[in-house]
This record gives sequence, structure tokens and C-alpha cells, in this order.
Amino acid sequence: MARIKLFTENILEEGTVTVTGDADTGYPESRLYDRSTSLFWKDTVTESKTFQIINVSGEVDLLAIERHNFSGQNMRWQYSSDAFVTDIQSGEGCQWVQSDNNQIIKELDDPIAANMDWRLIVSGELTNPKCSEIFMSGGREFRVRFDVNPEWEDQANVLWREGIGFSRSTKLSDKRRTRDYHLFLDENTDEITEFRAAMADLDDYTKPFYIKDHEDNYFMCRFLEQPREVFLTEGHVLMKFSIIEELG
Repeated sequence: MARIKLFTENILEEGTVTVTGDADTGYPESRLYDRSTSLFWKDTVTESKTFQIINVSGEVDLLAIERHNFSGQNMRWQYSSDAFVTDIQSGEGCQWVQSDNNQIIKELDDPIAANMDWRLIVSGELTNPKCSEIFMSGGREFRVRFDVNPEWEDQANVLWREGIGFSRSTKLSDKRRTRDYHLFLDENTDEITEFRAAMADLDDYTKPFYIKDHEDNYFMCRFLEQPREVFLTEGHVLMKFSIIEELG
């Protein structure tokens, strides 16, 4: 069986989020945790930036940023138990030079599960720095059934208008990835409990979330078909759901 991983809680929503420098009121810091890839945080200055998240609990092993202008900058993702007063700790892969403006994904080998403060440092003279949501989350891994094969397709987001003898199209966005999964959940290993806990993070399915799919692709998504539980035998559940990629 292959596995997928769901990241359903952004710790920025629970902590106190600050950014160094003067805020741009037109692009507020709340956009750093609004579950949207289309809305930017932005600052109209030329300077380095530190994004800090204070007083949060819970497990973290993923950093994801879909859109930004941090190309060429030195980046550092850090955590500390004392507001960075003394020992600043950094995990493997948490210091790098960003080579482009494409998706940023950093996943720790071992999740950090304690009361911690976190910060993301972007060093260098950034001109009008901007980014979409900064997503820091713990992940839950689940087994995918391959006797009920996963299905996927790239779904077009195109509006077609029919006329006499012709058709015209309006492209609303780029194509979006979709996935259909069947999971095998075992109550004896807490998989059912873990899946239901992940769903509880989504506020009655109103929030998008990140997935690491069975081919190790990371993307923000939402449910097309909400999870449906099929009870096999006592203590075992077949979970079915469909997702679609969220685009900015």
C-alpha cells in the first residue's frame, strides 16, 4: 500500500503573528494565515523580513508557501522554546537559498511536537516583499488502498459558450489536479481517530488543506466529495473521498 499525508492545521491561526518593519495596511498580516493562495501579504519597502509566530502548541513538520517573490534570498526556518532568547534551533533542510519564485516546501524528518515559537527569516534587500499564506502544519499519514485504485486527472477550468457552428472558451484558471482515494483505516492503530481529528481541523469542511499525494506531490486542495466511511468489519473502515487543487 502507498501512503498519503494530510496537513490540516496551520499553526499561524493559533499563535500571535508578527512581521518586522512597518505593515502595509492594504495587504495585512492576516493574509499570512487566511487559507487562500490568491491573496498576498505585501510590504512596500526594501528590507529583510522576519515572520514570527509566538506561543503555539501542536506538532509541526511542514512549511509551505505557494506564491512569493523571495527568489535569490537566504531563507531560514527556525523554532525555539524561549522566544529565541538563547539557543536557536534549526532542523535539517531549514536553511537554504531560494532559487526561484515557485512553491516552497520544507518537510522535517522528525516532527516538532512541543510548545514552540517559530520564525521564517528572509535575508537580503527585498523590494516590495510579498507572499501568499505561510502554512506550518503537522501531518497525518494514511494508507491508500491499491486494490481500489487511486484515480487522478487534471481538470480544466474553462467556460464553453456554444454558438451556431462554433464554440468559444473562456479560461478561468490553470488546470487543477484532482485525486480520488480509498483509505484503509484500522481502529486498533488509531488511524480512524487520527483521520477524524484531521477532519475536525477543517471547521466543518470549510477550509482547504495541504496534501502530500501518493506520488509525493504537495499542493493545497479542498474536498470535491467529502469523506464517506464504509464499515468493513468491526474496527476497520474504508474511507472514500475526492479532492481538487486550490489555485491562486
